[in-house]
Amino acid sequence: MPTLPAHRRWTAKLVVLATVAAVAVSTIYLPQSMLTGIARDLGVPVSLASFTATAVQVGYALGIFLLVPLSDRIQPRRQITVQLVLLALSLAVTSLLPDLVGVIIGFFVVGLIANIAQLTIPAANKLAPAGRSGATTTALVSSLLIGIFGGRVLSSLLVDALGWRVVVGIFAVLVALMIPLVRRALRTDVALTGIGRNYGSLLLSTLRLGTQSAPLRQGTLMHFFAFATFISLWTVMVLHLTSPPFGWSVAGAGLFGLVGLASGAVTPFAGRFIDRFGALPVGGVAFLIMLAGAVSIAFDSSQIILFAVSVFVLTLGNQIAQSANQNRAMQTNPQAPAQANTLFMVGVFLGGSLGAVLGPLAYGIGGMALVGVQSVVLVLITLAVWAVAWRSGRGRASTRSAAQSDGNREPAIQNPSSTTA
Repeated sequence: MPTLPAHRRWTAKLVVLATVAAVAVSTIYLPQSMLTGIARDLGVPVSLASFTATAVQVGYALGIFLLVPLSDRIQPRRQITVQLVLLALSLAVTSLLPDLVGVIIGFFVVGLIANIAQLTIPAANKLAPAGRSGATTTALVSSLLIGIFGGRVLSSLLVDALGWRVVVGIFAVLVALMIPLVRRALRTDVALTGIGRNYGSLLLSTLRLGTQSAPLRQGTLMHFFAFATFISLWTVMVLHLTSPPFGWSVAGAGLFGLVGLASGAVTPFAGRFIDRFGALPVGGVAFLIMLAGAVSIAFDSSQIILFAVSVFVLTLGNQIAQSANQNRAMQTNPQAPAQANTLFMVGVFLGGSLGAVLGPLAYGIGGMALVGVQSVVLVLITLAVWAVAWRSGRGRASTRSAAQSDGNREPAIQNPSSTTA
């Protein structure tokens, strides 16, 4: 049938874009799994080496705001290619830098450029066949989770044997290998909405969009708290698993990232539900899934099997919720999907910054059980925001329905014979 080859071609393109997104996002989590190796190699305390992890996250958030809006002016094939080249070069240079200050700056630049995943998502939504936007967003969001945890697992296994510099060099090669793949996958140009506008006005319009779009504000606020929950848990994961009663090695604790990978493998199935039932209802269910996981963590953190299941559930709920919220943010702002995605992801990473502070604080006071309690509170706040969004959405739907009903009745009163036409 003629539609089958087109469907298969799109699936192949989506696989390529998902792979590119996964490889790119994995680079911003490299320092977390290599802190001990970096500290040992540079002769500094781990507390100072941890600034490499902070620098890459700050660079990533800044890069989202400064670079992603350009995708409304520049074709994704060109922008993604340029950023992949620069990312590979920055990783290679960072692996050669001799001192801590240089490495911190190097990882900041890596984070600044590594926001390639946030370019692939709006581009893929523009190119996706009709009725596939939810599945497309879900597949790409899932690839981010696979990149985050896959990169963590791979780097934790290699760093002790090869050293952190070689590991960073390997990731530079992986990024470079993505260049011909993405150029082949993105041969079709997309409609650009920012042509003719200067860069400053583009940034201002990005900020202005947040004041104009209620669904964007709601989705961003919801996932601000949801991602804070997710990051607060995973920030203290290695600390929890290397402490009593478990006492795992750092490499073993890194392998716990396979739980996150498993949730990423399941998440794409949620895409069809988003396309069928809508992003807001699916997001609400996802937050309830997160709540169940958070409640379990508060009670089972010392039982490794039950704890792993609870972490899987919470991580899965977070990914489904992000797919739903991100899809809703872009679909309700079709005139500027890249700008909507920019604001959404900036809000997400601000929430992650909050979680990175709250998680260790709660763990230091009451261990993983208190992290679970804190997660319950954060998810309940998320559900409160979701309830407001649901009520306002139903109110707008009722208003539109009433207006359409009035509009349908009025012509019949003015011209009764029109009903027989």
